[in-house]
Amino acid sequence: MILIKDLCACASHCCTIMATISPPPPVIGLTSSLAAFRAALPAGTGDAPTADRLCDAGRSAHLARGEELRPDPLDDRLVWLAAGSAKLVAPASAGSPFNQVLAFHFAGDLVSVLRQSDGDFRLVALTDCDIVIFPADDFLDIAQGDPAVLRSVLARSLQALHRSRTRMMQMGHKSAQQRIADFLVSMAERLADCIAGPCTFVLPMSRRDIGDSLGLTIETVSRQLTELREAGLVATEGRSKVCLSDVAALARLAGRQAGQPKN
Repeated sequence: MILIKDLCACASHCCTIMATISPPPPVIGLTSSLAAFRAALPAGTGDAPTADRLCDAGRSAHLARGEELRPDPLDDRLVWLAAGSAKLVAPASAGSPFNQVLAFHFAGDLVSVLRQSDGDFRLVALTDCDIVIFPADDFLDIAQGDPAVLRSVLARSLQALHRSRTRMMQMGHKSAQQRIADFLVSMAERLADCIAGPCTFVLPMSRRDIGDSLGLTIETVSRQLTELREAGLVATEGRSKVCLSDVAALARLAGRQAGQPKN
């Protein structure tokens, strides 16, 4: 994830961008995090000097559920999720007791955590996470030496920029039901690689997190999920398992256009 100032907007705001280096790795132990990162690099890169230099620059770490990775006082960092899921949060706005959820991240994501002087952005583990932490300047300097690595990160950053701008448009132009529907479609794509038909997945975030990320109250999230259940589009089991009966139908309800790029 990279934060970019959108100078074209009438008011200054930040876009949250996430880059994914695929394929996503399986759940792994801490000592395997760097090996998994190497394996996830573009084909032909894993045995190259670029991979060695990137792994030398990285540091493995573990975040228990609820634990935070705070910003470094001086340096921007890139964090690769080897396993688990996390949320990137910003300080609460005036009058709110809760942090603002900027983005959700899953295994395979490369997340930018800016230095403290650029904002108190924190990566918070939704589940136990194994991560690799890179100094951002070192990572980018090394990646410039391998076009395949740089192209992979850039392509997915552009995809994530689309996701971020779509989310910002939703806040002002889509109804609460459309926001929830679009969120579920996005999670089906990212967690289950599903864009049509029935789909089942487990959401690692709470309903409050969902609401904070979409500009909705927890009561509104619960009410919209109930309406989607009554419409036969969504079924839930327990607090986190979600079953979608027809992802494409939910995408139409969300106002997505046919052929719209995958989130």
